[in-house]
Amino acid sequence: MNTKTTSAEWMILAPCLLALGYVALIWNQLPATIVSHYGLSGKPDGWMPKENALLILTVATGLTYLLLRFLPRIDPKGRTQSALFLRIRFVVSLLLAATLTGLFYRATPTGGSRPGVGGLLALTCVAVAVLGNYMTTLRPNWVIGIRTPWTLANDRVWTRTHRLGGRLMVVGGLLGALLALLVPAPYTVGAVVAALLVVSLIPVVYSYVYFRQEKAHQSLS
Repeated sequence: MNTKTTSAEWMILAPCLLALGYVALIWNQLPATIVSHYGLSGKPDGWMPKENALLILTVATGLTYLLLRFLPRIDPKGRTQSALFLRIRFVVSLLLAATLTGLFYRATPTGGSRPGVGGLLALTCVAVAVLGNYMTTLRPNWVIGIRTPWTLANDRVWTRTHRLGGRLMVVGGLLGALLALLVPAPYTVGAVVAALLVVSLIPVVYSYVYFRQEKAHQSLS
């Protein structure tokens, strides 16, 4: 591994390592059991020992890093752009770090006094918007992107779908961030999830419709 690659990998790992460092600093302030899940109403509906929560999140973060680090090596198309993919991995790392930090911050006396989870949802939606910007120029591959049977079967369908899907992710992510901050607490999560579901489903339907159009056009040629 060359120096440039090593530096990039440390940059990707840095947010999660900083998040773990933050958890270590506040560890003694945390109660023995912390909230591990929030329902659609934004209210806690799951709890677990803080040790278990840290273990699960650390393992999930590590597995995500390893998957995104090594999956491109087995991509049959071999067309995952290294520079763009590194930026996408960095955004995912920031999101994982924010989730880990937010969960444990909410368990502290200071964080527990703050209402709702709108801030963390807003950060998630901003990450979706940033990823959407990258999706518009993503080349066909088997690792990341809007990987439906129709986009994987036709490069033109992939390109058109990702142009549309990427723009929708930007709009939906920014809209979701606004909803997370403005919609009253009992409806915050539902409103954000609904917005993100809509922008996720439209490209899937579009990829099928456009694939059928392309197939019909080819049959007439």
